Amino acid sequence: MNTVIHSENALSWTGAVVLALVSALTLYLLADQGSSSTELTITGLLLAMQCAAFVALVGPWVPKKSALQQALFWAQAIIILLVYSRIDSGFIAILGIVWIVQAGELFTPRTANWLLAAAISAFALSQMLHWQDQPMDGLSNALTLGLFHVFAAVVTHRFRREQALREESAALNRELLATRELLSQHSRQSERLRIARNLHDLLGHHLTALILQLEVASHVVDDPGRERVEQSLALAKLLLSDLRTAVSELRDEDAIDLPEAVARLTTDLPNLHIETDFHDAPVINDIEVAETLLRCIQEALTNVLRHSKAAQCRIVLAEHYNQYFLTVQDDGGPSHQVKPGNGLTGIRERVSSLGGEAQWDQNREGFRLQVRIPVEADS
Repeated sequence: MNTVIHSENALSWTGAVVLALVSALTLYLLADQGSSSTELTITGLLLAMQCAAFVALVGPWVPKKSALQQALFWAQAIIILLVYSRIDSGFIAILGIVWIVQAGELFTPRTANWLLAAAISAFALSQMLHWQDQPMDGLSNALTLGLFHVFAAVVTHRFRREQALREESAALNRELLATRELLSQHSRQSERLRIARNLHDLLGHHLTALILQLEVASHVVDDPGRERVEQSLALAKLLLSDLRTAVSELRDEDAIDLPEAVARLTTDLPNLHIETDFHDAPVINDIEVAETLLRCIQEALTNVLRHSKAAQCRIVLAEHYNQYFLTVQDDGGPSHQVKPGNGLTGIRERVSSLGGEAQWDQNREGFRLQVRIPVEADS
């Protein structure tokens, strides 16, 4: 229940309901005041266009951060100005308040503050023009409802800040889970290796010494005790063979389950569908190689969430020509040239330390990261 109440979709559709109620109340008051049918038709058309633009903007049909989304936002601004110029009722400022909430979601705080000042000024000016014969009433409406604009902007900013903190916390949690998965697998490998060494160094040496002693005893003991010594010697040799087999099996390192770590890293990413292709994924035994590939995926996803308009991202890991190949591609579309920051630079340094190469570009589909690491780095 709390998820529904506090979800972004619930807030968006609440705004649509508010706009519909304001539109209906506006038309009712105009009809009650004896406005002409032409006036009602024009006002109703403007309000309907405002509602339609809002629903289109907040709905799933328009890509986030797209040019169409920006166009719908500014179309609402023009419609609101036209409504302000035609209607003198103060409650129509709710249209501007809803618009300011959208500005806080679409733009940086600095830009949203400038838009807030412009919205308050536009409403105040319209009120002063409508109430020229009663300037104090116009000023009162402008001040009162202007404060509502400010309140809406502050609440929106706080909501966006809390949402950003929640997303950052969730990202850190996913990163910790993925890292813990790799460390857990590495810990199991280290423990198996430690046990194998102990078995080989302790039991193996003692059994070898026992076999040598039994070999000597078999040559110096007379019948009927020789048969017993030879049986003991055979059992000791069999036990040593079984011990060597067990040590070999323990030394055979389990492959790092990188897909499992990636699954933990990509769980519940906001507004981004992840598709993974690990059908041709190689067997990775070295924790450093696995961690490097995981960090490359993590940084690529971080860039997608922060800087891209992508809705989908594809991760492919395969082995070709004795090399590991990792590709991360999003569908954010063509954009500005990528300027590497600390994250991408760190990826290049990590991969280079393993003798590999990292490249990225902005193609027609979106941002693409390609990593190549030689298999020898895993030995």
